[in-house]
Amino acid sequence: MNHIIPRVSIVSAKRLPIGKINGIFAQQTPEMLFQNLIRQQLADLPGYSKEQIDQVILGNVTNQGGNLARRCALAADFPVATPAYTVDSQCASGLVAVASGVQTIMSGQASLVLAGGIESTSLANLIIDRDTKAVRARFPMVPTGQLDLDMGVVAENMSQKYHILREQQDVYAFRSHQKAKQAFEMGLLDREIYAFESKNMKEIQDQCPRFETSLEKLAQLKPAFSKQGVVTAGNSCPINDGAGTVLLKKFDPSEAVQGYYLDYEFVGLAPDQFLLGPISATQKLLVKHGLSITDIDVVELNEAFAVQGILCQQALDIQDQQLNPLGGALAYGHSYGATGAILIARLLNSLNRISRPALGIVTLCIAGGMGMSMLIGNKHWA
Repeated sequence: MNHIIPRVSIVSAKRLPIGKINGIFAQQTPEMLFQNLIRQQLADLPGYSKEQIDQVILGNVTNQGGNLARRCALAADFPVATPAYTVDSQCASGLVAVASGVQTIMSGQASLVLAGGIESTSLANLIIDRDTKAVRARFPMVPTGQLDLDMGVVAENMSQKYHILREQQDVYAFRSHQKAKQAFEMGLLDREIYAFESKNMKEIQDQCPRFETSLEKLAQLKPAFSKQGVVTAGNSCPINDGAGTVLLKKFDPSEAVQGYYLDYEFVGLAPDQFLLGPISATQKLLVKHGLSITDIDVVELNEAFAVQGILCQQALDIQDQQLNPLGGALAYGHSYGATGAILIARLLNSLNRISRPALGIVTLCIAGGMGMSMLIGNKHWA
């Protein structure tokens, strides 16, 4: 295996608990989530301060308008001279924000960048149709006149096309919950998560994992997108609120850090095939560096749907022990713009339990027909 020289250091990658839509964070604005997270993250990093951070870059999907990243930075008392901007690349927004921070550092425009994502689906802005004045479920993902399928319909179509049975999808979802349950009971999430604390509440546990679920319970759920379908609420990821932040710094081999950014690939494909995005993005990344999937210790795949997880695992030949060892989005949920940063925090949590140089990949499918994969080394990689 080739030793890839690190380009940028990941000083710290952390997250808050992930809440259900209208759940534990129902009344917490994105700014409140950001303030809470960054306060604790910097408190754990002696020698680092808001004044040293050159830029703030945050992914967000549902709370757009007014440059949310700038609002978050000002609300958290960053110096007014610190610029900030918001990224919307749908499910990959947080990961694109991190990649943007990396590029800013590599270009020499910044030395220290705070990147990641914040999402409050509970307080999402309403989308009003200009002509009918009716509330729309979401913005369009393709131009007018092109087929703009619901994500769940795409999952159904993929299930039928590739003959992925309901039972297979329920088993995959059940395993995700069981991994999350084990991670929680063993205290394995403590390295990546900070409690959300305010005057009236303290939340430390992710809200969505269903520790009591079973294959029998999952089998009782009705199809969510087609009467005769196989995709249900149990084998689809929920809708969530969350926050994750990644502090990036120019690579310095003498400094102990949490991990290292190595490279990423961003690909496009047909919008109605978007669930397959992680396959081509990961393949391209592996080929670029002369790697095989056996060189990768951990793959953090955002589980939008169980069928997507199954197809990606099969196509890339990912072994069960490599894939989402602490559980995936079918258990924890998918807080859109924050997910990329959250997955980096979870990846490094697992990678840094390995006492040798180790590689990991974070990968996501992206609404509108894209995929993204990022290659990361653990704290021993340098």
